[in-house]
Amino acid sequence: MSGLLQAAKGAAGNISRAPKKFNLLIAFDAFETLYAPKEPVHKTYGQFARDNGLKHASDDVVAKYLHNRITTAAKEYPNYGKHIKGMTPEGWWMKVIKNIFTDVEPTLASPSHKPQLDDLGRRLFHHFSTRDAYKTAANMPGLLQSLKHHKPSSNSPIGHVVLGVISNSDDRVSGILSSLGLKVSPLRFQRESKSDPHFASAAPVDGKSYDVDFTVMSYDVEESKPHRVMWQAGEMLARRSVVHELNGKKFEEETPWLKVYVGDDVKKDVESAWGVGWNAVLLKEFVTCEHAGDERLEDLEGVLDKGVVEVLGGPKPRMFAVNKLETLVEWIVKRGLEAPAGLDRSVDTSAKRFKLVDHME
Repeated sequence: MSGLLQAAKGAAGNISRAPKKFNLLIAFDAFETLYAPKEPVHKTYGQFARDNGLKHASDDVVAKYLHNRITTAAKEYPNYGKHIKGMTPEGWWMKVIKNIFTDVEPTLASPSHKPQLDDLGRRLFHHFSTRDAYKTAANMPGLLQSLKHHKPSSNSPIGHVVLGVISNSDDRVSGILSSLGLKVSPLRFQRESKSDPHFASAAPVDGKSYDVDFTVMSYDVEESKPHRVMWQAGEMLARRSVVHELNGKKFEEETPWLKVYVGDDVKKDVESAWGVGWNAVLLKEFVTCEHAGDERLEDLEGVLDKGVVEVLGGPKPRMFAVNKLETLVEWIVKRGLEAPAGLDRSVDTSAKRFKLVDHME
């Protein structure tokens, strides 16, 4: 009898320690995850060049020089020339474009052709800064909005939903997402140098609701994925976004977080996020080549009948693959926000497993 009483007491203790709510942090890669070029980049470059009077700029010839010139510029002027006096991301890309087309037509190196190349560079830069250049994952804006703004049911284990973007990119991501129809918060990670442990960010507008709560770009972080600082930056901004949503109400620091990252690259996105304690999802909507097999990469289709907390809240983070963004979002909404996703008693709610970082390493 005493053994049964002890077991019952232990079970009750487990139940009492189970959290009433989790915060959900889900962050996405941008390029080739949420959106991708409508056509191969070299074809767009070639068409713009021919429209600008460069008759020898065939798609094949442009493709020959494109990758090489981007790689060279990245080595000569790291991080889009951020610390080169007077160089902006636009200036960096214009330099790349000029070098590509002087390779294609060496006579363009003449100073007399500078206005023509400058005009071409500006046109291409601004084209790839707006929705005109991109297609999205099927119904992407609507799916993110439904995920962010779907009010959890009273018995849902998820309270706050935070959506962010963590991307190896220059500073155009927010503008591109806005042009695609999303309301993007100005909350953005920024720091002066790699050695700077502090950061600043623009404040969200009081009383305003956003579809995307924050953006973290390698241009601002001074590092790029798979560096762990990219994930730390996202965790810091997630906390700030919840504080903004609460609008003066107390932020419950002890509330555990479910952290999920969604990207298209196995190494830089999935394995990298998983390695710092995030659950990770390989979204194959724009993936055109097969990835090497990884026994840790599970098929999300196999857990769609289970609750989100049950799947993502275990003692170790997990890696999944999914073909469509719609499948992932519908699962989170139906099995996390709407349906009571019965808490598995094996869910690990330790501070270490679910804690958000509060300082840069």
